[in-house]
Amino acid sequence: SQRDLAVWSFLMATAHGAGLMLLPALAGMRVAGGLHHDLPAAAASALAPAAAATGLHTAAMVLSTAIVAVVVFDRVGVAFLRRSWFNLDYLWAAGLLGAAVLLLVL
Repeated sequence: SQRDLAVWSFLMATAHGAGLMLLPALAGMRVAGGLHHDLPAAAASALAPAAAATGLHTAAMVLSTAIVAVVVFDRVGVAFLRRSWFNLDYLWAAGLLGAAVLLLVL
């Protein structure tokens, strides 16, 4: 169902660490006013820019995903996906195994 697909997509995006891509940008944000002795107030003042950056990233990802989905569904057709689908799980497995072998050799 649509609900199951949404839950599965959310779990896969969370499990592979997509949110960690934002960490360098969020780590570089400074708390307004410099060093604070009141840590909860400092965390609260840093929350708004971090939430804005996260929201902007989420909106950009949803928009780009929607555009690609509409183009593929309306213009290219779903039959194209059935004929030329490449299972990325095999690519990830090969990459992980290659990294493991390289780590053992070195």
